[in-house]
Amino acid sequence: MIRDLIELRSKFSQNANQTLALNMKRYMRDQFEFFGIQAPLRRKLTSEFLQEYGFPREDQVFEVISELWGMEEREFTGVALQIMDMRKRLFHHDDIKLIEKIAVTKPGWDTLDHISANHAGHYFMLFPEKLSIADEWIHSNNIWLQRSALLFQLKYKHNTNQDRLFSYIRLLSDSQEFFIKKAIGWSLRQYSKSNKESVVQFIENNQLSNLSKREAMKLWK
Repeated sequence: MIRDLIELRSKFSQNANQTLALNMKRYMRDQFEFFGIQAPLRRKLTSEFLQEYGFPREDQVFEVISELWGMEEREFTGVALQIMDMRKRLFHHDDIKLIEKIAVTKPGWDTLDHISANHAGHYFMLFPEKLSIADEWIHSNNIWLQRSALLFQLKYKHNTNQDRLFSYIRLLSDSQEFFIKKAIGWSLRQYSKSNKESVVQFIENNQLSNLSKREAMKLWK
């Protein structure tokens, strides 16, 4: 499968758009290189590649995802996330190691938020006994792991563990990191769709940054 990725690179190169690539690079603050392939086309090309060359075997997944993640052009991280999405039902206990690896390697909000809500969130639903790992994330000094801890319950709705969410927010409420402030607000806004009263009370009774409060209350106008 690793050798076959050469064919995927060729497929992407044939569909490259230099103008879009420059715009994408600029949008991501010149942190990454791009082919200039937008998400719908990237997903289509990836699906065609997987149909032709096959889906990675379970014993290949870690290596394939790591290889894709290490490639220079950012579109390959999208391929890796698509593969992860397609195999979520097969997640096993050790997949948290892969989730952590891609969360902190070449990190950016464009990948981290998907990893948090779709992969970490699904993983912890499958293996609630592993939630102590999220506790380790929130106490780490890595803002991307901390953001993942804040956001992994985004899709939980009424199944959100309110005590865990609120305790995590309190731990980071004085953070000066932009991505943490935004994540606090986003997590509260999402939870307010299921329990607005509790979120209102939490905001009233806790010291939060103005940015976090604005993000939390966006839907309340």
